[in-house]
Amino acid sequence: MDKNPLLDEIEDILRKDPSRMFSREEILNMLAPRKRDADIEHLLAELEVSSSTKDGNQSDVYATCRGGTVYYKWNRTG
Repeated sequence: MDKNPLLDEIEDILRKDPSRMFSREEILNMLAPRKRDADIEHLLAELEVSSSTKDGNQSDVYATCRGGTVYYKWNRTG
């Protein structure tokens, strides 16, 4: 099964600046002109769950909640 192109776009955003944490709202704003918010929200929720259910080093994306805001960060160095 092929990866979702929208998921690729989200991962590309995170990969471009792997040391930075992006808020859910920032990612929504970056992709909003081209994609539906509901689709983006769905994939971000999947990434958040995937990050929390895997050992920290097994997930490509690290997600955390701080002060009620969810942040995403690329979790691979290579």
